[in-house]
Amino acid sequence: MSNIINVGWMYPDILNLHGERANAKSFELVSKKMKVKLNIDRIDNIDELVDFEKYDILLFNAGELKEIENISNCLNNQKESLNKYIKENKVILLTGTTGALFSNKVERLDGYSFEALKILDMDVKERDSVIGDDLYYIANNMQIMGSQIQMIDITLNNVKPFGNIKYGYGNNGNTKEGARYKNVIFTNALGPVLVKNPWFTEYLIKLALKNKNIQLENKKINYDLEKKSLESSKEFIDKKINS
Repeated sequence: MSNIINVGWMYPDILNLHGERANAKSFELVSKKMKVKLNIDRIDNIDELVDFEKYDILLFNAGELKEIENISNCLNNQKESLNKYIKENKVILLTGTTGALFSNKVERLDGYSFEALKILDMDVKERDSVIGDDLYYIANNMQIMGSQIQMIDITLNNVKPFGNIKYGYGNNGNTKEGARYKNVIFTNALGPVLVKNPWFTEYLIKLALKNKNIQLENKKINYDLEKKSLESSKEFIDKKINS
């Protein structure tokens, strides 16, 4: 079994909103700090068959809702391979509006709706207004801070949230943030979220390593700068709450 973690960066020229391209760079930087060999491949063509067997992590950054149906149709043609990837507990990260790609059904403002990949048991409705604010939540004992530019409302059915909201809108204004099924993780947090929260990046890499039965030396990485940024953001949020 290879000791290299392979990341498939899915459709970076289409799913390219909010500076999320930097999430790929975060995988590079954090893996170096962890002394983990990591390779990133761009998968640019939605009509291209994806060699899911090759990858340990798939990164789907935030994209426009209008692109989701086309991507869903193409991946549905490879659904058996994608389901096998997920069943094997390999890692997928989806950010922002791209979470709709793995939902059951997406309803547009004009009343048009389409079925998505039906991997995360949740339904999505396009909003008639955009919510923009900070987003702060707790997931797997991690504090995660980001921004939120919310163009959809998400209703979770029989799927667990990824985190619990401390501040922000989350999925639909309740206390739930994102969704998780096996190692498929969806978050509304932008920022880019992996740059602002490198411990989240480390968590994803460790999930992939564990899945490959690769043991790492238990070395604590210094994230002092990012932690100072987190505390500063929390102070700013407290001022907003108390004003």
